[in-house]
Amino acid sequence: METRTITVPGGSLQTVSSGAPAAPATVLVHSGIAHGEMWSPLMRALGDEVFGVAYDCRCFGRSTTTLDGEFSDLDDLGHVLDAYGLESVVLVGESRGARLAIDFALAHPKRVRGLFLLAPDVSGFDGPVADDERPMLDAVGAAEEAWDTAEAADTARAVEELITHEVRLFVDGPGREPAPERAAVREQVAEMLRLNYTQQKDTPDFVKVEPAAGRLAELSCPVRVLVGDADTAGMRATAEEVASAVPQASLVRVPDAAHALTLEHPETVERELRAWLREMRGTGS
Repeated sequence: METRTITVPGGSLQTVSSGAPAAPATVLVHSGIAHGEMWSPLMRALGDEVFGVAYDCRCFGRSTTTLDGEFSDLDDLGHVLDAYGLESVVLVGESRGARLAIDFALAHPKRVRGLFLLAPDVSGFDGPVADDERPMLDAVGAAEEAWDTAEAADTARAVEELITHEVRLFVDGPGREPAPERAAVREQVAEMLRLNYTQQKDTPDFVKVEPAAGRLAELSCPVRVLVGDADTAGMRATAEEVASAVPQASLVRVPDAAHALTLEHPETVERELRAWLREMRGTGS
């Protein structure tokens, strides 16, 4: 695994790569509750088959920003491809990362050969909220507001409160209790969130993009979607929307899985991604 720091306008992006540069290229975009480290086990496992690049998005992990104004996550992703000399790649994204991958594929279709999307978010798509999920979603929202408005002396406590609610919702899921077998995943996510939150107060705004909702049929590349059956109703509905709207899409429902698919079920994600990549090569996609 080789680490690099890429300079971008108004900041820097921390990247890591694995595998042989001559192998088919895959760029991995992390979820909003994590940073690039979430991909390390998957990249090591697939190093025999692909050249993988993961990075910390701006304001996440060890990437930095010095901007006061707007910045573009899509431009940052393009800078990652350019830094490694990658003309066309498969994008792997989870949640927020899947949203960026979809938006990038719509903006730069010639640079994306395929999309492997885990628990995808879609810009402009509002999924349903089940009644039994509202208390947990409201708790996350209230904790976010408390952290955002906390005085300096109370910031650490507010961050831990927010992390507790996010881990409960996204790692365990709204319909499952915090089982002991997920304790390691809960702590992994909590540690990544702690690092993220050190630089996520008063961050610059994102450049707005045309929402992908309503445009999914424009995606011409192969798309594989995975979603956990213990994820929220909104996430399950979003995954189904992508699978039904994109011409070359297929959907895999993962049993006993919530939102953090890559960390909770790494073997399933590796197996599905490896099989899909081979399927793409077999069809010449």
